[in-house]
Amino acid sequence: MPNKYRINEKLESQELHKLLTTRRATAEDDTASQNKLMDAIATEIVMKANFVCAVKISPEPIKENNGTYKLDDNAKVSFMLLENEKFGKIFPVFTDDSELEKCDAFGEHYTIITDFDYISGVIADGGACEGMMINPFDDNLFISRNAVSKWREKKQVLRTGRANHIITGNTPVDVYTPNPYPLKLSNKLCEIAKKLPEVNALWLRGITLNGDQGYLLVINAQQPERFYDIFGIAGKEFIGKFPLHIVPLNGDLGRKATLNVLPIYSK
Repeated sequence: MPNKYRINEKLESQELHKLLTTRRATAEDDTASQNKLMDAIATEIVMKANFVCAVKISPEPIKENNGTYKLDDNAKVSFMLLENEKFGKIFPVFTDDSELEKCDAFGEHYTIITDFDYISGVIADGGACEGMMINPFDDNLFISRNAVSKWREKKQVLRTGRANHIITGNTPVDVYTPNPYPLKLSNKLCEIAKKLPEVNALWLRGITLNGDQGYLLVINAQQPERFYDIFGIAGKEFIGKFPLHIVPLNGDLGRKATLNVLPIYSK
């Protein structure tokens, strides 16, 4: 709910800011050092760092006596974007307050502190901007919407063994029989299904989504989303570098993926 936001709190310098400072001081032609730094920076961005963002809030939040802010239950929080000549509309995020102070483009605004999980959801699931830019008035580190989506997916796979992805009518999708067939993964998923009376059937397919290969598990069950994490975690050690996407049978993708295809498990 809206009251989860950390409004107008100070964000102190973090490890990410130190890594970015080191990157700026490292020669561009020192490829090995730059690559090593970027690996560390990406890890910090996705797994650890917090960011301060500029927002508009309507209706205005109420400042409490203890300095915190209370939001109306129906408050609308809108992230403020910037226009970049090279990339178009960008989502600007700042590693600490000193970086935010370098920007005078917002006018009156509030700030919130958030992390990659929240930011990536806003960017990847919407079409309002082309990606995020870290410290746009200093580091100018741009991460495209496509890269943000892939980083978010990889983090989801690391945590749960499965990936969330918003699929629209414009999303390039190809479903097929995987080759080689992931027999160990299939056996593990069937083993789990046998312990879940509510699961009626499973289909395991290969999928290429936005050009990236993975596996697609289709579940026939009432409220199948209850079992997504169970199957994701169970299959985690068998998916290798491929994400496992899980969908219900009663959705468009689930129906298309299972047409004339035998299930790997049925009651």
